[in-house]
Amino acid sequence: MEFTILFPILVTLLFAGPQLGMLYFAHEAAESAAQAGARAASARGAAGGAGSGAADSYLATLGTGTVSSYRSAEVDAASTVSVTVHVEVPNAVPLPGFHPSLDVTVVRATERFTTPDAP
Repeated sequence: MEFTILFPILVTLLFAGPQLGMLYFAHEAAESAAQAGARAASARGAAGGAGSGAADSYLATLGTGTVSSYRSAEVDAASTVSVTVHVEVPNAVPLPGFHPSLDVTVVRATERFTTPDAP
């Protein structure tokens, strides 16, 4: 009787640890990719899409295995650039309707030269 009650709880706990580890790694990978993309896009004279390309390149080399799919978007404003990275994580917990995914956005000021007269 006790086994019937405890078994589903134990199985859920066994799968929850690896799932949390995969979510943590995917968040760190997405945040690092967004930072790399924002850094590339904020450089003076950067081509359009440089941030999104840098984020995709970063995730292509780092995020394999723990990140099942990803996409990035870049938005250029007058003095800032933002890179948003969306990653989907494989499902280790067999629960219906549970599809883990993460969104990370990094905003960075664009590089510009200033003079003492015009800061």
